[in-house]
Amino acid sequence: MRTKLLLASLVIVVLLSIYFIPAGSAKGNEAEPSVVKVGVWINSIEKVDTPTQTFTVDFYLWFKYRDIRPDIEFLRGTPRMDLVTEEERENENYLEYRVRGAYVQPFDFKDFPLDEHFLSISLEDKNHNISELVFEPDVEESGIDPSLEVAGWDVKDFRIFVTEHAYPGETYSQLNFGLTVYRSKLSAILKNFLPIIIITLISLLTFAISIKNFGQRVGICVSTLMSAVAYHIAALSGLPALGYLTLFDRIMLVVYTVFLYNLLVSVQGMRLVEAGKAEQAEKFEVRMQNLLPVLIFVLSIIYIGLFGLL
Repeated sequence: MRTKLLLASLVIVVLLSIYFIPAGSAKGNEAEPSVVKVGVWINSIEKVDTPTQTFTVDFYLWFKYRDIRPDIEFLRGTPRMDLVTEEERENENYLEYRVRGAYVQPFDFKDFPLDEHFLSISLEDKNHNISELVFEPDVEESGIDPSLEVAGWDVKDFRIFVTEHAYPGETYSQLNFGLTVYRSKLSAILKNFLPIIIITLISLLTFAISIKNFGQRVGICVSTLMSAVAYHIAALSGLPALGYLTLFDRIMLVVYTVFLYNLLVSVQGMRLVEAGKAEQAEKFEVRMQNLLPVLIFVLSIIYIGLFGLL
């Protein structure tokens, strides 16, 4: 009896050993990924090319690591990398490059000319996935040069952060950094909106001309409409071909509709005058002139508000 109990106990011990020991050993053999601290100092942004949706940057890039030396690649550019220094330190190794080159950046122009864009650069290690190497941003030492300026843009909001980039079958640690450029609101209003406001006001001056002088009124409407179209094309000449309406396009739709309204009022007034109904024509013009603010308000809601949600 005692022999059977001993044998049973031995079998149980062996089975428990087979079940638990491999699991414990595997857990103990799991290696933590190597952490590489990455920092960036942006010296200058030489050009933001909106037609080609690219920008050119000059910056310093450094790595602080222990065991795995990072071998990186950029995801949206092929810049030139010059080695500045490589040091073996007591607690960590240090690697620094100066990087210059152009990067592709998809821009969103829906709010043009009040648009802003985050110019981002992304990099990954070529050979080690997230189970072997992870990046950590050096937030304390990273930043931008205080004298940095971008022609035609204001600068704000430097950011550096890490994300995970998944490919079929594996995932890599991805470092992302960049800054936001935006157009000055006052400058955008003066350069883009003020001229078209003046052209529209000139067109609306036709309401101050007697309905009997319909020839002059129609001439002013047509000439200002042509000026507005030419200005619209010139204002968008610095943008790539877009498949959606910008804020400027939506405002121009309001302007074009007001011009059409003005022209239709002048033509209808002309028909009434030629029919010998000058007094009726003047009353018609007064009613249409009083309706104009309501029309502009409704058009703004439709074109600027509702079309902006599309």
